[in-house]
Formats: sequence, C-alpha cells, structure tokens
Amino acid sequence: MKIDREKGFFNVIKTSERKASIDMYGEIVDEKFDDVETSAVSFKQALKDLGDVEEIDININSPGGSVFSGIAIYNQIKNHPAKITAHIQGLAASIATCIAMGADKVVMPANAMMMIHNAWTLAMGNSNDLRKQADDLDKINQTVFQSYVDKNPEIDHALLQQYMDEETWLTASECKELGLIDEIGNASKVAAKISPEMEAKFKNMPNKFKHYNIDDPEPKEPEPKENPDNEVINDKLDDIFKLLKDVADEVIKDDKDEDGDEGKDPKTPSEPQNKKFNRFLF
Repeated sequence: MKIDREKGFFNVIKTSERKASIDMYGEIVDEKFDDVETSAVSFKQALKDLGDVEEIDININSPGGSVFSGIAIYNQIKNHPAKITAHIQGLAASIATCIAMGADKVVMPANAMMMIHNAWTLAMGNSNDLRKQADDLDKINQTVFQSYVDKNPEIDHALLQQYMDEETWLTASECKELGLIDEIGNASKVAAKISPEMEAKFKNMPNKFKHYNIDDPEPKEPEPKENPDNEVINDKLDDIFKLLKDVADEVIKDDKDEDGDEGKDPKTPSEPQNKKFNRFLF
C-alpha cells in the first residue's frame, strides 16, 4: 500500500503487523473524488486493506460533511474487532464528532475543539415538502444525538440538545466534562483544513479555525480580495439599464400599435402592458 503522508488528508498506513493508522483530514463526502475527502466507501476499503490488525489510531481533523456517510463510518468503527482510538488533532466538527464517538477511546489535545450542531439541508418544494424535510431533519438529529448518548449514557440530555440547537464549540476540557472524550492529550500543532464553502455553513466558528491551513504554524486572517474597478461595473450597469429601457419601449410601442391607442403616454404604460413586460423579463 503506497502512502503519501505529505498530502495531509486521507491516508492509511500499517505501522506494524498489529497496528495501523488512518488520517482523516478533510470533509466527509458521499462520493470521494480526490485525496482531500473521506467517504464511507473509501474508509471501508481502508479497513479491508489493513487486514487483521489489532489496534488502529484514527487521526481526525475534519469540518464534517455528509451525515449518512459519517454514520456509516461510525458504524464501521463501532463494529470493527480492533481496538480503535480516535485522536482529534485539530477540529472535529459536525458529523466528524459522531465518527469519533464510534471509537473505543477518544483522545483530544488541550488546544483542539469539537463543534456539535443540528443537521441542515437545502430544500425546495411546496409547504408539505418543506414540512417533511423538517421532520426528516429532526429524525437525523436524533440519530446523531444518540451517538453522543452511546458514548456517555449519563450525559445531560437537555444540555446536549441545547448545545446542538445553538451550534456549540467545545474545548477539550468541556468535552471531557460531558464525557464525549476519554483523555486530554498533549497540545497538537495541527489545525483544521476548512474550505470557505464549509466555513460559511457555521455560525459561531472561532477565529482560530477560519481559513486555517494544516501547514500554517499560526492562524492567518483571510487575505483581502481585490475589488473590481467600480467604473467598469457602473459602465456595465448603464449598458444593462439602457438595454432594459429599449426593451420596455419596444413592448409599449408594440402594444400601442396593436390596440391603436394613441392617447396614452408611452412612458406610463397601462396595467396589462406592465404585466406583459414582467412576463417578458422573467
């Protein structure tokens, strides 16, 4: 098995005949397209390639991703005969926290964080469709909720639900107090690799994780983007407005010719003319 640990994302390696290590440093996806991501299928293949190892260390540094792929990975970990230890090395957010809960032991450095929240989705449809989507999300939330309860059956259910409702970012000591981890390890220099798209999904993300690269020794503020030339934008807008005015004038002229109505001001079209104009644009 050829492993390139320099990639810093999804890597699998046998450290000895009885031990192995899996790095999960990226988003959890349904279909894996590159080495930045982890899917349930790629994780299953990794376990198969490792063979009959007795111990596996899973190094997690992930902003989360697909709920169902994450649940599938959780179940694979939970049902594997090896002793599995999850090491949260920077950030375990969203469904990545659920994956960690499947391990026999969870270790989290003092400078790492967890984020737990309710599942979300993009939806469209009528009112019945959207009500069903909300009901489905509630059921999915219960599935994730249960993974935390399975880790610590004595956890305060009301507090856990509150934390999920509020999108809560937890330190290692807070996770230990909640019983979500077993041990606080030594501070790690690894930090979360979060895409701007994934970052935009979170409401309460601490600044230390924003636009943070794994290889950066310290968090970096987002680099300012160059603004386009305002004059160019204004020129374009002028062109668009002129085009719209020409179209409107043409529609008004056509309606006037059809109706033979010479008495109306072309600048103030009647109600039917406005409706025709709107249908044309949209």
